[in-house]
Amino acid sequence: MKTNKNAIAVLTILLVAASLVFSSCASKTTPTPTSMPTGIPTLVPSIISTPAATPVSLSALTLQSGDFYFSLDGIQSMIFSRNPTGLNQEDFNLALDWARQGGSKLLRIHLTAGWLGNPWSTTTGTVNETWAENWDHFFDQAEADGIWIMPVFGVWFDWNNGTPDFGGSNWQNNPFNQANGGPFKEPGELFQPDSPAQKAWMEWVKTLVKRWQGRKNIAAWEIFSEINIATGASGNTDAKGAVAEPMAEDFANKVAAMIRLTDTKHRPLTLSLAVAAPFTDEWAKFYENNTLDFIEIHPYSAQLDRELVSDVHETLSRYNKPVMIGESGLWEKSAIAPNAWIGVKHAIWAGMVSGAMNARALWGNDGYSFFESDRALALQFMELYKTAELPAVNFAKGVDFAGFKPLTVSYSPGTKIWGAAVGSGKMVLGWFRDAASEPLDWNLLPLISGQKVTLTFPGTSVEWQVDFYDTKTGTTIVGTASVARQGSTITVPLPDFQDDIAFKMTAQAGTAAATSAAPGSTDAIAGKWNGIITNQAGTFSTSVELSIQPGCAPGQVCGTFAAPQLPCSGDLFLNGITAGNFVFIEQNATGAVSCTSGGVENLQLLADGTLSYNYSSPSTGDTSNGILHRP
Repeated sequence: MKTNKNAIAVLTILLVAASLVFSSCASKTTPTPTSMPTGIPTLVPSIISTPAATPVSLSALTLQSGDFYFSLDGIQSMIFSRNPTGLNQEDFNLALDWARQGGSKLLRIHLTAGWLGNPWSTTTGTVNETWAENWDHFFDQAEADGIWIMPVFGVWFDWNNGTPDFGGSNWQNNPFNQANGGPFKEPGELFQPDSPAQKAWMEWVKTLVKRWQGRKNIAAWEIFSEINIATGASGNTDAKGAVAEPMAEDFANKVAAMIRLTDTKHRPLTLSLAVAAPFTDEWAKFYENNTLDFIEIHPYSAQLDRELVSDVHETLSRYNKPVMIGESGLWEKSAIAPNAWIGVKHAIWAGMVSGAMNARALWGNDGYSFFESDRALALQFMELYKTAELPAVNFAKGVDFAGFKPLTVSYSPGTKIWGAAVGSGKMVLGWFRDAASEPLDWNLLPLISGQKVTLTFPGTSVEWQVDFYDTKTGTTIVGTASVARQGSTITVPLPDFQDDIAFKMTAQAGTAAATSAAPGSTDAIAGKWNGIITNQAGTFSTSVELSIQPGCAPGQVCGTFAAPQLPCSGDLFLNGITAGNFVFIEQNATGAVSCTSGGVENLQLLADGTLSYNYSSPSTGDTSNGILHRP
């Protein structure tokens, strides 16, 4: 529930798609810079590069049921990923070399992009052996470098004939197109249940899964990228052409069932959507499908770090599944602005503390700029970002992300910082930046001083140590402080810094709060409550009504909320109970366009029988407080 500003509808926030400039296919191009960004040295790319001569040990990578992060050798870890591609072996060698140098461990591979002159199927719809052998070789190289692969079988661009018009189409070059000797008359045949065309494509996928399922470095399978903008994936439309009902769920379920029968290692499955097309709540519900083991989002924005954090928080709140940043990028002109590298850096660090299972996942910067007409400039543009994630990789190395969730962040009035934090009752990672450093210039203040941030999170440890890190290295500690819990919050005073700063906060042993024997259910606050809440500045107030069920435990929907004057209403998910503080997450918000899910309500029963109420929005930082009474 938003309490003091308008917002775009929650569905638009949830699933950000590529624009006319960026999308899930090679032919959607990144703007070609006319000059190189400033502020970091202009580099001369090594045109020819080869994988490391000494093989790197391949860590065991798994996604266990109930976990929100991949595990590396049994430890839930932050994974950094990329979207590489190329026109030839030289390009792929270079992309792989950069990934290894930067510390990225997962490559999301659009199988139908790259390898110029080698189509991905024959005219009969079977796998092109030469094309498959090229991928075999690349997968071998990646494994030798200790890097994992997530193959993407279908991409919207190959299956779009301009309907809907999303700024481009590659159907005319699709080897499955009957005009090219293939078995399909129209791309929409792919989604017609049990059609010969659908069966042919599924057999093509099955052949590849059989070929690669025995490989050690396949992390997961992506069935289709941005399926809702493939021609024919949607069903009925209204008079204006807006999608009324998606018809691709049957398709996705059939492909998923086939992959699970074929893949003896039973790797996780996903599929991605786009919202820069006719989009309805029916498509958003697609992600509730139990076929999908994790959710994939594609944030693109000039304010990429803010967009990314908002998208991840909203998606986690709605679906309660692991969230992967499949691809991302700066939006249009911001991608080639002189200080764009600052925006990219901010997005990488924001991704790491957003609650997503990965970070980086760039688009044009990671390989798709190879398709620009000015190859030399594209190479130079990409090399500027070849190790952009390395400081964040160093910072996250060795951290166990088990139990980590996005934390509620609040600031004092007049704050000069913005950022995010993720953690558990034992450890917290935070990253905060100069709040005024925004596109298209990303100007930086000479010094950020006297700032502090307040975090709300579970656990009972009172005493904590905070180590502050220089984000240029991710390893240099620039300061240390001791802080103490006050109820469910801890306020962290930040040292002076320029641009941004990161910290690790660890609970000190033997400092559990005396009230750690917290109640295990909602009995203490069960019933109906109402009252007036007001924001910190005193510029906004509204009435709030709560209904809390008795005997409800953390991990369940335990009641409802309503703000009739807005109007907003929805469900209350009990996230945890700590030291008498009940933390609820607002879900399934409905009402005005500004009503969004993901808000956090902290409730505490006071000695006089009233209820202390605190609301905060993880995505905007808005807060409101009040005292509620029983009617």
